[in-house]
Amino acid sequence: MLTISTKLLIDVLIALVAFTGGWFLASSDGWPAGGAVAWALNALIFAGLIVAVQLPARVYRHSWRYVSPPDLLRIVQVALFATLGLALIDYFLLPSAMGPGEFYGFTWMLATGSMMLVRTAVRAVREQRLTELLLPLPVKDVHEGLPRMVLIGNPADVDATLREVVDRQDFGYVPAGIVLDDDSMMGQGIRGVRVLGSTRVLESIVDAQTDGGDSGFALVFTTPPASLTGLDRGAIARLRKRDVRILTLPRTAELSESDHRRFRLRKLRLEDLLSRAPVNLPLDPLRSGFRNRRVMVTGAGGTIGSELCRQAAALGCSELIMLDLAETPLFDIDREISERFTSVKRRALLRDIRDGRAIREAISATRPEVIFHAAALKHVSLMEDHPRQAVETNVLGTANVAKAAREFGVSQMVLISTDKAVEPVNIMGAAKRLAEGVIHKMAEDEPGSTRFGVVRFGNVLGSNGSVVPIFRSQIESGGPVTITHPDMERYFMTVPEAVQLVLHATIEAAKNGGEPAVYVLDMGEPVKIMDMAQRLIELCAPAGKESDIEIETIGLRPGEKLREDLVDEGEALLSVLDGLQKVKPNPNSRFSLKDVEALVAYSKSKSSVELSDRIHAEVRRIRTNSEISKQQ
Repeated sequence: MLTISTKLLIDVLIALVAFTGGWFLASSDGWPAGGAVAWALNALIFAGLIVAVQLPARVYRHSWRYVSPPDLLRIVQVALFATLGLALIDYFLLPSAMGPGEFYGFTWMLATGSMMLVRTAVRAVREQRLTELLLPLPVKDVHEGLPRMVLIGNPADVDATLREVVDRQDFGYVPAGIVLDDDSMMGQGIRGVRVLGSTRVLESIVDAQTDGGDSGFALVFTTPPASLTGLDRGAIARLRKRDVRILTLPRTAELSESDHRRFRLRKLRLEDLLSRAPVNLPLDPLRSGFRNRRVMVTGAGGTIGSELCRQAAALGCSELIMLDLAETPLFDIDREISERFTSVKRRALLRDIRDGRAIREAISATRPEVIFHAAALKHVSLMEDHPRQAVETNVLGTANVAKAAREFGVSQMVLISTDKAVEPVNIMGAAKRLAEGVIHKMAEDEPGSTRFGVVRFGNVLGSNGSVVPIFRSQIESGGPVTITHPDMERYFMTVPEAVQLVLHATIEAAKNGGEPAVYVLDMGEPVKIMDMAQRLIELCAPAGKESDIEIETIGLRPGEKLREDLVDEGEALLSVLDGLQKVKPNPNSRFSLKDVEALVAYSKSKSSVELSDRIHAEVRRIRTNSEISKQQ
């Protein structure tokens, strides 16, 4: 690898050669009026300008082994500015060294061409293509002997993928063709790889490519399948039953620090196939918003909490504080972060959010700048039978974290909430709605000190307790697949996508000035659980056994609704961003710390039935502002 000093030396030599060549191409009179000394001084000035123009932008920190068209365009600009600078210096300061006008044009062209050639040669050496660059002769394919792959997606995503892999022997596959989501480029090529057709004829293309064999053949989705038009619902299900590898690109948060320097693929997951077209938001605001910041995640061992840890680490946070009461999940995410993100300082804290003193000490000792509060009890049926635990964890735990955050000057705290908090009919949703009320009250009491926010979303595919692993297990056992009601609908989103939107909502909430707000994730259209079960049977059942697996309706469980909503009737929609809705909560939806203390005290002396009634009554009060009678 070339060092910065070596690159500087190479460009100085190129500048001197370009200056000399430009002079003797343009001038037949020998030295300028000032003689050889003026000529040599001018040459050194030009070399210095070539280097100086590039230093402020840290161009020399960019690897020449991965030079790309934008880098080559920058070279054109560098040589142009250096040449113009030389001409101005000669005209105003060193007229005795000034050459004819053609000299400056020749010098610019020689400098530009030489710097481009050297950088391109460095990349060609890395890709073992130097002979092909220098001689117009056929050379040995660097991919010879590797299994073939067909890239599937839209032209932009396919081009970005080919830019990374087409000349890399260590990638493991040779590009054999491209399948796009329409026929507009049929027969054309992208980076030398031919477009074979559209997604409508994907199966025919696979048949032609494999010809009944080639077990190493792979299909690589560069664009999420749900985003592609013309892809038949059962096509991937049928392809999965063949001896064909189906792969996709990893998301940013799935990459470790070392992976960002390499190109990786992973197997296509069921979650990738079942989700609707994902919301694609820019990463730059997240990088600038979380880089070099201390981030705490409560519930760090859970599905959402662990993904928050991964994405915060991938965005370059300076320190990651992972807090959870579950020992094994906390140990697992701590080990994963330590292996994948070696530059991120981390702490794993085994703490109970119900213990206010322990949480206060943890936040005091670590001083996070951002807290994501994901710790909660979330299983609806269990909370119906354990309302006291729901109060102590989801309500009191939230209050403990919020109080400590405000006391120790945490810049921002974000509560991860749920669509079940909207018009809640179960204890889990009701407890979450009261937790939202705690956050709204905190934001209202001391606006500006700590900015509090709430992010609300529906079900996430692949999370603990999600229907996908349950259905898959039932299918592997031969069925039946059990659903509670044929008309039940839910909003779904993949875990990485949900967390990325949470991070974007956090950036938006930071601009909010402390005003209470709820950020609702754009979950797309609700999905019928019946349709999801049928799709999973198509994807997972052994070939020819799809019709043998039945779907059985078992009836709604306690606390379940047929449909969930993301916005309550008393809430006002303020704005819609990409993938986000900003909602103003009901002005009465506040739940003070005194309210929390009263509810916790009530929970310790009353039965589960009485406590459940009290929880729902409190929710009705903060939704409608109607007073409830004081219960003894």
